[in-house]
Amino acid sequence: MTIDRGARRNKVLEAIVNAHISSAMPVGSNKIARGLDLSSATIRNVMFELERDGYIKQPHTSAGRIPTDLGYRKYVDNLMPFGEAKEDKATAKVRQYLNEKRFFEDVIEETSRALSRMTKYTGIALSPGHKLYFDGTYHMLEQPEFREMEMARDFLMAIEEKEELLQILNEDLETMGVKIRIGRENIFENLRECTIITATYRFKNRVSGNLGVIGPIRMRYEEIVPMVNLFADMTTEILEEIA
Repeated sequence: MTIDRGARRNKVLEAIVNAHISSAMPVGSNKIARGLDLSSATIRNVMFELERDGYIKQPHTSAGRIPTDLGYRKYVDNLMPFGEAKEDKATAKVRQYLNEKRFFEDVIEETSRALSRMTKYTGIALSPGHKLYFDGTYHMLEQPEFREMEMARDFLMAIEEKEELLQILNEDLETMGVKIRIGRENIFENLRECTIITATYRFKNRVSGNLGVIGPIRMRYEEIVPMVNLFADMTTEILEEIA
């Protein structure tokens, strides 16, 4: 079966993204060729096109390539399999715990903590009173990328000073549903090595705040996007119950 040029480019980019998410390492043509049953020469030609068009880049002197912010954006918008997260035993346990809370602020604070625990990224949440909660900062420092002192310092500064995160979350309130900011789509320099995924929650049919995670650009988008959306819906339901 013949695959058209555009479809082949998408397949190669998707394979590079998935391999990079999994390994955090540059991806070579041989690895992609084995997975797609294409010749290394064909893969190299496609990778040349993808690099030329800004979807992948060559880090330092490595022979492999990694996705750029644009490459990850292409993946999220056009290539990522997207489905709804279903409530499993772990999320059902979180719901039960949150249902025991009697105050809005407690629900929001515990939701950010639960998101961090389940995703292994930094959980964030903005309450109806526009108070910022975050939890699991150390999870970012466990990521290979953030073992570099400069990247870790920038991230910790953004978390500690809070104003930048507050501005981002307040801006995201203007967009119903899920918002994904990848790398340099974040306007603040200290957060340009991160992806921020948020989703709005509601109270009395009005957007009241949002919640989500901060992770590396090399994030498990296929898993995390539906989970953040699930937690936003869960928070909406719980807030309605305690009102």
